[in-house]
Amino acid sequence: MTHSDDLAIGARLERLERQQRRWRGAMGVACLGLAALVLMGQKHAGRTVEAERFILRDAAGRSRAVLTVESEESVTLRFKDAGGNPRLTVGTENGTAVVVVNDQRGKLRAGLVALPHGAPGLSLYDSTVKPRAELSLNRDGVPALTFSDRDGFATWKTAGR
Repeated sequence: MTHSDDLAIGARLERLERQQRRWRGAMGVACLGLAALVLMGQKHAGRTVEAERFILRDAAGRSRAVLTVESEESVTLRFKDAGGNPRLTVGTENGTAVVVVNDQRGKLRAGLVALPHGAPGLSLYDSTVKPRAELSLNRDGVPALTFSDRDGFATWKTAGR
């Protein structure tokens, strides 16, 4: 073999090696593209957790919130303080929507309801859990405001229509 043959073979070898690197790079890009298409085509399935009761606990293991399905007509979400006293309750029962606010001892202090026929009502309670002020609308939308004494007897009430 001559020197010119060696040079020709070397040039061909370099060209083949370049082509092989290009093909290898193109195949790598094609594989990455195919993998990206496959992954992008995956639909992220939503996580569903099903139960009749959920309890949310704090770092110390105390129950701080409870979501309960008590019956077909009753669902309750109750938030508790660190001492375990109920502070806020939101729920539905027999077509009535209810929001209840309790003080730091767990005693009822305020309640908001929407009755099945749509009439809303707000009640404020004293420290002995007696209603002291009530604001409501009847079925026809007529407002009523009532103030009661410490024994629960009405001391003042609107006449309505």
